[in-house]
Amino acid sequence: MGRVRLIGYYPPMIETVTWLQVVGGLSIIFLLGLSLSLVFLFSQRLKDLANKAELIRGELAESEARYRLLAENATDVIWTVRLPDLKFTYISPSITRLRGLSVEQAMAETFLGSVVPEQRKAIRRLIRNRIKRFERGEFTRPEAQRVEVCQQCADGREITVEIIATLIVDENNTVTGIQGISRNVTGRKQAEMGKQAREAILSALAQAARLLFSTNDKGYVMGDALAGLAQAVGADRVYVFENHTEPQTGELLASMRYEWVGPGVEPQIQNPKMQGVNYSEAIPNWHDLLERGEPVHGLVEDLPEAERLLIEAQGIRSILVVPIFFDGLFWGQIGFDDCTLGRTWSQIEIDALGIAAATIGAAIRGIQAEQELQYLVSTDSLTGLCSRRIFMEEAQAAHRQALEEGHEMGLLIMDLDYFKQVNDTYGHPVGDEALRAFARVCRQALRGDDLIGRMGGEEFAVLLRQVDLTHAREVAEKLRRRIEEERIEVQGAVLRLTVSIGLALSSRYEKDYSELLKRADKALYQAKDGGRNRVELAVPVVRKAMESVSRG
Repeated sequence: MGRVRLIGYYPPMIETVTWLQVVGGLSIIFLLGLSLSLVFLFSQRLKDLANKAELIRGELAESEARYRLLAENATDVIWTVRLPDLKFTYISPSITRLRGLSVEQAMAETFLGSVVPEQRKAIRRLIRNRIKRFERGEFTRPEAQRVEVCQQCADGREITVEIIATLIVDENNTVTGIQGISRNVTGRKQAEMGKQAREAILSALAQAARLLFSTNDKGYVMGDALAGLAQAVGADRVYVFENHTEPQTGELLASMRYEWVGPGVEPQIQNPKMQGVNYSEAIPNWHDLLERGEPVHGLVEDLPEAERLLIEAQGIRSILVVPIFFDGLFWGQIGFDDCTLGRTWSQIEIDALGIAAATIGAAIRGIQAEQELQYLVSTDSLTGLCSRRIFMEEAQAAHRQALEEGHEMGLLIMDLDYFKQVNDTYGHPVGDEALRAFARVCRQALRGDDLIGRMGGEEFAVLLRQVDLTHAREVAEKLRRRIEEERIEVQGAVLRLTVSIGLALSSRYEKDYSELLKRADKALYQAKDGGRNRVELAVPVVRKAMESVSRG
């Protein structure tokens, strides 16, 4: 039959291969499309992330700009420092308003260098303790801490600054620095201190008022009252000056009447320069101010030359003087001295001490009223000598002391001779002048510790302390001669007076002053009976006792 050709066999094979190729091609196309889709999605994602990052960067830049704008325009100073050297890494421009420094000047400092020297050690210790507490886990996140420090300004002033500070911590929870806000609280602190000072002054003043107005001897407690005020304001010396006029010229003078001084401060009340201070010469710039009711205060180095020279010599660095008024009249002044710090007096202190001046003034007025009353009671209004009552009290006390201490005292009883004729001839006004002249002569002739009093009319008495018979007789004769030699010119009349004197010397045998007085009085009558203008000695007690024994 021959060879058979299978002509139609190959097409199915060709058809099968073609299908596989198609399937493979489709897979490749699918994978390629998937890859392209993934690439597109990834690129779109990258684009979204880039846009988001750009947005975040923009927001961060905007936030940083807002923060910097806030920092650079804030009244408070915003700052950061690094550790451990506490060097500033940022300071806002408001440092110029706070301390008068430029940003560059402030950045050249360290944080501790910006604080006054006396506080640096305490601030360094505070920072170290704060960091240690954070590292020990006492607080999990940095917490703000408030502290007040004193910083010096460019002009040398010191201000009180409130700082609110927070620790700066990195991702490893390590403290790397400090960020803070500084605010000037000097005004607030001054107000707080002023309020405390005012309360302290008024409290001290209330105590002083209780002392001054509830105690009979106001002069005695004045020192305690001034001490309380001094403590309240931190003064080293407090004093009161009283105004008076110079008799001949009528110029206004001031003299120190009361004083309190602190430890180590030299008292000035015995300084002659503090008595009779002439306003027009020594303190010419003060008179008008004080008379208008205005205080004088400030550093002594800033005072006008006249006042400065007077006050510097007393070691005073700062002074406050407040006027005292009685019934609207400028009576004097109360002064407060700072001899240590050179302080500045606040208006609150000045106002409160003005109230103190009025209170002290009222107390002084009471003291003067008591003194005037005491003077009226104890002083003879015509001659200025002791009154009879005061003389008797003093003489009795001196007699008791003489007995206790074993010494003698002398008693003179004097009577002007024929004084009634003076009154009858020239009138009582001339007689009064004659009595005043007699008192003046006696005061000039006697010692400072001798006591003379007017017993009534033209009769006077003299107490001679710690004298023997010889000296007592010499004093009596001296008085008699001086009166006899004195020419008293009164209203055109020339008077010549004489005096009769009875002298008695105390004795240890005489226990009662009245016995001494009786003997002196008896001796006076003997002098009169003996012709007047003479001294008669009383019979000593010892002799009388011996005569009684001999008669027995």
